[in-house]
Amino acid sequence: MSKTAIAKADSRSIASVRRRFEPAAKRAIREVYTVRAGDLSGRFSVRSGLGEEGEYLSLNASTKKLPLIGFGGRWGGRKTAGATAGIQVGMRKVYTSAFIARIGGQRRMVVRQFSRDATAPSGRDGRRKLRTLTGASAFQMVMGEGEVVASRLAREMNMYRSTELIRQLALARRRKR
Repeated sequence: MSKTAIAKADSRSIASVRRRFEPAAKRAIREVYTVRAGDLSGRFSVRSGLGEEGEYLSLNASTKKLPLIGFGGRWGGRKTAGATAGIQVGMRKVYTSAFIARIGGQRRMVVRQFSRDATAPSGRDGRRKLRTLTGASAFQMVMGEGEVVASRLAREMNMYRSTELIRQLALARRRKR
């Protein structure tokens, strides 16, 4: 095979890996975190470049935190202690005094803001200030605790790249004949 055919097979395998990187990241995140795949859309970008060891691909994740309602947020009403959400699979947490409200046409999990200089005896701000509660960002979810998701994702993409390169080289060999 010629060098151009090998280079073409290599660039095609990189394009395939680039295309599969974001869905694989979403899949790996959703095994650990209770977030919908749609909430992760547009929070990743895949970049390629040349390094000391050759061409590489990198996944860049957004550091903007996702709203807590996206992690399965629920509220039982005014008589409950607060709203609940589960950031990680199987771990629900009660957020005291939080509730779900519609702000700007979107459902958000919010909590009233308290201040020391409020005139009310409870300390609640009378101007109805609300603070939106947020969960982890896409970057925090990929890096996770001990970088488990990141290392698993890197292994998966390296394995896919090697099998895809072998497949592309076999296709190039068949085209030559």
